[in-house]
Amino acid sequence: MIPLLTFAFLGGMISCKKKESGICYCKYLSGDKKEYDLRSLSRSQQIDSCYVLDGLAEGFAGDCSLK
Repeated sequence: MIPLLTFAFLGGMISCKKKESGICYCKYLSGDKKEYDLRSLSRSQQIDSCYVLDGLAEGFAGDCSLK
């Protein structure tokens, strides 16, 4: 039982992708996902850019968030 739980836990850890700071993650109703690398920008520019991307994504039933 314990080896099975350990395997399940490790499998879950491998399949989960840690979200990085400075990346704008967008999800759409269709199931599509996009990542926009904004790490070369200042934090305030990252926030503004991801906000613009979020506004554009709304037209496609999407949502973007900056990590």
